[in-house]
Amino acid sequence: MQKNTLGETIRSLRKKAGLSQEELADGVCSAVSISRIENGSQMPSRIVLEGLLSKLGVGIYQICNIFYMSENQRAFEERADLINTLISEEKWAEAKEQLSALAENAKESAANEQLTLLLDSSIRLHEQEPPDEILALLKKALALTKPGIDFFDLRNTLLSIREVNILNALLVTLIRLDKIEEAIRLGEELTAALKKHESGLKEYQILKINLMFNLAQCMEMEGRYKEELKYIELAEDLSMDSAEQMLLPEIEFIKAKANHLLGNDDACAKILKAIIPYMELIHKAGFAQLARDYALKELQLVI
Repeated sequence: MQKNTLGETIRSLRKKAGLSQEELADGVCSAVSISRIENGSQMPSRIVLEGLLSKLGVGIYQICNIFYMSENQRAFEERADLINTLISEEKWAEAKEQLSALAENAKESAANEQLTLLLDSSIRLHEQEPPDEILALLKKALALTKPGIDFFDLRNTLLSIREVNILNALLVTLIRLDKIEEAIRLGEELTAALKKHESGLKEYQILKINLMFNLAQCMEMEGRYKEELKYIELAEDLSMDSAEQMLLPEIEFIKAKANHLLGNDDACAKILKAIIPYMELIHKAGFAQLARDYALKELQLVI
């Protein structure tokens, strides 16, 4: 069977967006047509294809990249996904080993090199390596697709998912460098830029959640607690609305801290009592202990 057909690509993007065939077809064509397009028995017209891509949150350029992806590129992407998984599981040694193998083929394209630099930076951030070195890597990565970009003027800049990831990592790096005002400015510009991406794609929702989370932490460091609460509640709403709840325990912990800093200890205690058992249930024992220590130190509350 031919691999990576247009129909398979449409099906993959539809599933990633969490849409049924009927939902994707609504207002564009019939659900039967979607089924036929996905199984390769019907080619969509230009108008239908543009309508489908609009609902999927991608453009012709992006789908061409997917459609003509080579087998080598598939293998590259699969290894990169594995590295992301290893990073999320905090398996640093394995992630570095896989990254070393990935880097051998990264020079084939700017996109591959950019992804490798982003993964390298992510590992370094988690391992608390010197932030100035990480900053240089991230700037190099972004320059591969956006040379000369002004980090503090992004409102009229169309950004890819990967570029937003790089900028978000850059924001975290600025925090590590104690450049909080620059981090806030970058975060606010990135927020404005993301308003142009009204996509339902999972990746964009995760990016927005992470961005609100990072901005909330910046506001706490600046003593701007009302703004901290505003941003963390935005992160909470996005997490709930999109069912992307991987960061929800951390979000709720920041929300509890913001309430305490604003003098609302009852709300803080209520949140901590709810999230600590949940953290333990999902095997975040270290984070649960951090929240428990905070409750004892700040509220004299034993949980």
